[in-house]
Amino acid sequence: MAGDGDSGSLLRLGSEAELRFDEANPLNAVDRRRLEAWLAALLQTEHLALLVGNGLSSAVGHLTGTPPPHMWTHLSPPPEKALEKVRAYADKTAAGMGRTANLEDEIRAAMTLAEGFEVVGNEKAAKELRHAITVAMTDLLQGVLDFEKGIWNEHLAASDKAKEVTDVLLQFLGPFVSRPVQRDRLHLFTTNYDRLLEYAADVLGLRLIDRFEGQLHPRFTASRLNLDVHYSPPGVRGEPRLVEGVVRYSKLHGSVDWQFHGREILRSPVPFGGPFLDAGVSGDADGGKSGTAVIYPNPAKDVETLAYPYAELFRDLAAAVCRPNTTLVTFGYGFGDGHINRVIADMLRIPSTHLVVISRDSLPTLDDFKKRNLYPRGQTTELIGPTVGGLKEFADLLPSLTSGHVLDAQFDYLDRRKRLDSTFEPSIENQPPAAGTN
Repeated sequence: MAGDGDSGSLLRLGSEAELRFDEANPLNAVDRRRLEAWLAALLQTEHLALLVGNGLSSAVGHLTGTPPPHMWTHLSPPPEKALEKVRAYADKTAAGMGRTANLEDEIRAAMTLAEGFEVVGNEKAAKELRHAITVAMTDLLQGVLDFEKGIWNEHLAASDKAKEVTDVLLQFLGPFVSRPVQRDRLHLFTTNYDRLLEYAADVLGLRLIDRFEGQLHPRFTASRLNLDVHYSPPGVRGEPRLVEGVVRYSKLHGSVDWQFHGREILRSPVPFGGPFLDAGVSGDADGGKSGTAVIYPNPAKDVETLAYPYAELFRDLAAAVCRPNTTLVTFGYGFGDGHINRVIADMLRIPSTHLVVISRDSLPTLDDFKKRNLYPRGQTTELIGPTVGGLKEFADLLPSLTSGHVLDAQFDYLDRRKRLDSTFEPSIENQPPAAGTN
């Protein structure tokens, strides 16, 4: 349609030809309706999963004026010589995944080097390096809480910004959670440390089911129990029904409120937006002390994905998407995490699965993913660019799906009305002929 350019957008629905457009030459009405119908069909597949990356937090942070922390800073303070090695190794491993290194890569590399120092008995260097890791991760945690605080302040003030955030989150998440209860529950995954999705669930009245059990001190469990939420209609016995608005939820990289307590992982009562009372942090379950936060730097080595609790979370992702008749929608995910990419690649080897990629920015890492893995055009949809991949822009393109019970009630009413009309207004051919006619 329109010419290429940095401000342009790309749309491809399965095996169809790509459409390129921009603000000066937007999608026409016919293409928008085709896109809406395409998305409506995909959202009603037997199994549905949504993977949310930092793009969602960035979009909401733009609305409130408090963006989430970025990952383009470097580890500091000394030892500078060791940090030079860390940065070089982080650059090398990130390049192997087709992207540039960020703070998470440096933290991961520094953890590896610190363990090496401990192996050779250089306790002083290991202590200095772990101090640098602690400073960086504490700043990261505080940046996450500052982002949450910006949202919460607007919420408490009941400001126009808060209403705008609520409206766009409802418009974005609504079609995903409005599936008929007879279908498999939506499984929501995120790589973010913040609790924006938990906030959205509270505001929108959604119920999240994750691996945590308990009320006073929710504890992470290794078992994958297929828990759900039912209710008993009045006057009906033995026929419990599924509650609507229930979502299975997994935070693949941990959360700002997860903490090690001994050998257990508990969800701590950290207020939305803080304060975070314990500054201790850890990226390693074996090295975790009581009260240390559980957030996970971006991994590059397979062995790191085996660490508890992340192995369980990655298995949840694989179990949710690597099965027939599944649609996985990624929003704001940059295809920079090798362990997640492997699961997506395995999913696409199943012919009845479908991948939908939504991103406001261009994705060179997606191009690298295509080169390394099977990427069938018929099993993939792409909406990339500011006019289709932004939060508001994509939410405007989503179909307005209604609750399954409401739709059933509407069809039942229309059917009854049709039968009533046929009773009180018999068809003309069944009426007696008028006087004076043959």
